[in-house]
Amino acid sequence: MTPVRLHGTYRDAVALSTACAYVGPRSRYGNPFTAGGTSPLGPPMDAAATADLFAATLRGPVGRRYAARFARELRGLDLMCTCPLDVPCHADVLLRLANNTVGRPLPLTAELLEGPR
Repeated sequence: MTPVRLHGTYRDAVALSTACAYVGPRSRYGNPFTAGGTSPLGPPMDAAATADLFAATLRGPVGRRYAARFARELRGLDLMCTCPLDVPCHADVLLRLANNTVGRPLPLTAELLEGPR
């Protein structure tokens, strides 16, 4: 069965099972970028922009170390975050990272949700 993204809190994830990891705010996997936050490029970022920035950070020289660790730790687990399921989330990026074959670049969040264009 393919791991999925779930909506909930840390307590919800703990109650489910060991097959679920909480990746939301205040977790070691949390996205440091928040929707509505300021962007170095202009207007406040939306959910898609924050997820894309998170993915871009994981592709950077320091982020690649985190990406490798996250992939090992989260492989095969369902991921739970507080983000609504109908908006892009960094948990989508983590799901693809943890369950993707080695060597493929991280896609943009739009590709995670809609497939390649």
